[in-house]
Amino acid sequence: MRSIRQLLSGTTAFFFVLAPLASLAVDKDVPFVPTDEAVVEVMLKLADVGPKDTLYDLGSGDGRIVIMAAKERGAHGVGVDIDPERIAESRANAKRAGVTDKVQFIEGDLFKVDLRPATAVTLYLLPAVNLKLRPKLLAELRPGTPIVSHDFDMGDWAPETTVKVGNATVYLWHVPARVAGTWRYHVTAPGGKNERHQLQLTQDLDKVRGTVTMDGRSFPVENGRVDGERVMFTVKRPRQGAMVVQRYEGRMVDGRISGVIAADDGGNTGRRLARTDSNE
Repeated sequence: MRSIRQLLSGTTAFFFVLAPLASLAVDKDVPFVPTDEAVVEVMLKLADVGPKDTLYDLGSGDGRIVIMAAKERGAHGVGVDIDPERIAESRANAKRAGVTDKVQFIEGDLFKVDLRPATAVTLYLLPAVNLKLRPKLLAELRPGTPIVSHDFDMGDWAPETTVKVGNATVYLWHVPARVAGTWRYHVTAPGGKNERHQLQLTQDLDKVRGTVTMDGRSFPVENGRVDGERVMFTVKRPRQGAMVVQRYEGRMVDGRISGVIAADDGGNTGRRLARTDSNE
């Protein structure tokens, strides 16, 4: 369902590796390669698209992903494609499928469209286009928004799930919450003691690093990651002559991380992590 100017696939691969990207964006006289319906079904399943969702398909070709999302899953959909012929075809296909009230097709540059209304995004684009698009996806989509790509990944952003469908590969990511900065929070320690800790985090996509400062001492954050709105990491700290592993897990909502801290000795239950400062 993608026009060849946006798609590297099959026997055409050798030609488009040599073609400049600019030529791909303006050539409207080449054929497009449709996504198999079985692959579309898997893409929509991985994104968990439902009636409350607004799916954006970037490089939407003949509109089949958007149309199937509307017809089979009750979602609203927006398809974006630069080729006016594909847009006209998509609108005709939507009319035949009886979903014109649920879908919209935009003729334009996918790098300029506002993605903020999207609750799910699907892609079938060149690898270089995926990488160029990645900062926009991370900046405009809400934390937890699923991104599903057919055949091409996101470089060093490792997918959470990879599914093979015949000769095709489908990848899934969720947009990570932006948690870099300085956080201060209270912890209820064994015996009811109230401790104040400070958490300093840096972030690289869904990976986080940093330190936790408690009782005047700082300890490194380990195994840190962000899964949509969820934030998880561990910290090793001494207590009563032994090293204790504390496991932090919280959820980023409205500028705050709320969650619990559990230690391997059963102590330290955190009540809330409240954000007071940030490097962002």
